[in-house]
Amino acid sequence: MTGPDHAPAQTRTDKGVRGFELDLHVTFTRPLPEAEALSVLLALEGFRVELYRPHPSPTRPAHEAPAMKAPAEVPSARLNGPLRDPDTVRAGLSALLQGPARYIEVGVRGFLRSATGQTEWMPWRRNAVLPRTMAGQVTFEEGVKFILE
Repeated sequence: MTGPDHAPAQTRTDKGVRGFELDLHVTFTRPLPEAEALSVLLALEGFRVELYRPHPSPTRPAHEAPAMKAPAEVPSARLNGPLRDPDTVRAGLSALLQGPARYIEVGVRGFLRSATGQTEWMPWRRNAVLPRTMAGQVTFEEGVKFILE
């Protein structure tokens, strides 16, 4: 099917809307090469992925920094998108925590997307910390961030 209501989660950017989406941040136990980080994140397939890399020269303004490349290794990543199947997400969280993830922050977060496509995320209402072995206890309440460490 095609059309705005059936676009894949990773390419959908409706403008001028508000709602809630799964917001997930994964920090790896060690920085991973980009290809490895992307393959590891397949445990949580169907979400938009943003890989975070350190700035090549964090203490200098961009116009003063020498032409340097950003490091190729990825220490963490952020995933967003609609929550379709909570049990599948919980299984993906467990798989990541048994492997390359140091900790994961996950929750269903409110957002407002402007007519220009700029997304503003609402602050979390509450944080809940769980041991990494209890990913199955994540409830996906709106505005509650679970930290699995």
